[in-house]
Amino acid sequence: MTTAPESAAADVPTETPVRLLVGAANFAGQGRLWAEAAATLPEVAATSFSVGSSSLTVPAHHIVERDVFEDPVRSVEHERWVRSFTHVLVEAGRPVTGTTRGKYAPGDVAALTEAGVVVGLVAHGSDVRRPDGHLRREPDSPFHHADDRTLTIRQAYADLVAPLTDSADWGFVSTPDLLDDVPHGRWLPVVVDVARWEAPTWQAPPPGEPLRVVHVPSDSFMKGTEQIEPALHRLSERGVIAYEPIRGVPQERMPQVVAGADVVLDQFALGSYGVAAVEAMAAGRAVVGHVRDEVRGHVLATTGHALPILQARAGEIEAVLVDLAENRHRLAEAAEEGPVFVSAVHDGRMSASVLADFLSTGAVGRPDREP
Repeated sequence: MTTAPESAAADVPTETPVRLLVGAANFAGQGRLWAEAAATLPEVAATSFSVGSSSLTVPAHHIVERDVFEDPVRSVEHERWVRSFTHVLVEAGRPVTGTTRGKYAPGDVAALTEAGVVVGLVAHGSDVRRPDGHLRREPDSPFHHADDRTLTIRQAYADLVAPLTDSADWGFVSTPDLLDDVPHGRWLPVVVDVARWEAPTWQAPPPGEPLRVVHVPSDSFMKGTEQIEPALHRLSERGVIAYEPIRGVPQERMPQVVAGADVVLDQFALGSYGVAAVEAMAAGRAVVGHVRDEVRGHVLATTGHALPILQARAGEIEAVLVDLAENRHRLAEAAEEGPVFVSAVHDGRMSASVLADFLSTGAVGRPDREP
């Protein structure tokens, strides 16, 4: 990990026909992992950057200090570096050249396009998920419990970024549910380091022993943690499960935590799945969460693989866990199917194939875009 742009020449050879830059968010390490997936394509070199310090296990390839990024004079060299790429994938509606054109991406998109750079935009989640639409679609939406200020802020940002991403010639979303807000987008699957999450084959606990249940919410509000924890504590008191809230665990220890579980609880409010669920599936552990039928259908139709996350809404979690405790073969099936699914969909190969069309064009315009 280095500071851009000094190492750009070594990192992305200028003689490479296609040079991709991904930035500037790197949420959950995805900017870096998408870049590395793209770099497996023929004649493609790729790198990523984010702004400010990073505590992520998978930091961006380059860190641009915030005071440099926001300084009109000092950011000139950074913008020159950005313009040296043939393609730029803009994350979450954030600027990539600095803040001289504003705190959001539209100014950068126009300037880079005019300079001949092919620009794509990729949405991560809260950047485009409109609260008003999600409330209509999802009975368990976290926005039912949000205060007015939170709703106003999230709505305003999504109302800005969603249309920008949707109208782009190359618009992508990281999870299939976001196609509700970016209907012209393409699903760009999240990527995980499969080797990092590989764990010993799951072994069922002895009969009569509780299931070891793990829930590690990166955002308890968005994952519906408060909606499920009362049921988890009741089941724990009855001895059906062994549950302790996991908070503040260093990221480097997370593979060990997941490997020690029988069941990993994902999210119960958004109706989709993301990086944490994929990591648990890669570890060969049964994952339980709420994924809408439409999302499951899109995954199956797009990939040919059924999503092996066991379904439960927040109000169903108690009954579902009791059933799993009594029918542990279902856990074994989900644990076995998880790594197969991840290898097929989330190890980077499918993401590279999704980006291939974007990276193969030097002209604005997408061949399959509807008028």
